[in-house]
Amino acid sequence: MKKQPFNPDQLCFSIGRPLPVLLEEVQRTSRNPNLRKAAKQMLEGLRTFEWANQTEVSKSVKAKTAIHEILTK
Repeated sequence: MKKQPFNPDQLCFSIGRPLPVLLEEVQRTSRNPNLRKAAKQMLEGLRTFEWANQTEVSKSVKAKTAIHEILTK
């Protein structure tokens, strides 16, 4: 298996599970309170993106595209 170079500017999940599921798993299983808190904050951010996507709050095409990419990758 070839190891991919790490790029902190790019989020990519190749394990086939949605980001909210992964974050909920971190919240449930981690013993580290900082990790649980970070997962909670990320889930809240995802909910905000979902709300923004549904209500079309953003007028920027780039922002809409970015939100769509975040929610569908």
